[in-house]
Amino acid sequence: MNIEQFSSIFTLPRSNFPDIGASSDHEATSKRPRAGPRAKTIMSKTEKIIEAAVNRFRYYGIAKTTMQEIAQDAGVAVGTLYLYFKNKDDLVVACTVEFIERHLRDAEAILKSQIPAAQKLRRYITGRFRAAEEIRTGSRHAAELTRAVLRLKPDRLEEEARIMWATVAEILRQGVANGEFRVASIEDDAKVFLFSTAYFFPNALDEPQIPATEPDLMTIVNWFIDQWSRGRGKLKKLLAKKRSRAGK
Repeated sequence: MNIEQFSSIFTLPRSNFPDIGASSDHEATSKRPRAGPRAKTIMSKTEKIIEAAVNRFRYYGIAKTTMQEIAQDAGVAVGTLYLYFKNKDDLVVACTVEFIERHLRDAEAILKSQIPAAQKLRRYITGRFRAAEEIRTGSRHAAELTRAVLRLKPDRLEEEARIMWATVAEILRQGVANGEFRVASIEDDAKVFLFSTAYFFPNALDEPQIPATEPDLMTIVNWFIDQWSRGRGKLKKLLAKKRSRAGK
């Protein structure tokens, strides 16, 4: 994702932030059966279909994959597959929704973990970098998959950035609340942070000229953490001076 794309995303109102951990409300999720007596069996079948589609798309590409092959890999009849997904486009969207939901689950788990905010930020950004790199480089059909996703979900990059913005902002809030960080403007700092790390999250259609590496990304992340932690140190010194003066 380039700077221009991030610029447009950051003009969005705060109300557009997703609730971390909430499921996507995309129409594809409506295809997943509601809870009921056989919900566990039905959901397992849906998950098998999506997993089979992901594997087929990654190894053979979308164009060279048939619905019959996906059904065979998932262990279901072709007719059953069509009850859940009417075509490959539906499956592409479902695979994308699953990726989004996994991102939200990972973010929620990190936010709820009992570790320092600095460690949460490192863990979250490292996880996103590895996930993005796997999608971009883990298949020779990555460009085809990316084009299909953006055709079916044109707002996909914005959606991903909004989730990251909301998560980073929440980590900063937690860091401020527990006294770990001192941040002047949480949302602005989260914005600057994402601008500064945007280079490390390209897609398969936007490969960087200079390789984006995890150590370089961590150098930037640690620089920001150091700045926010220094702010905390200054605040502690200021409070100590005030207490000293009050005691005289």
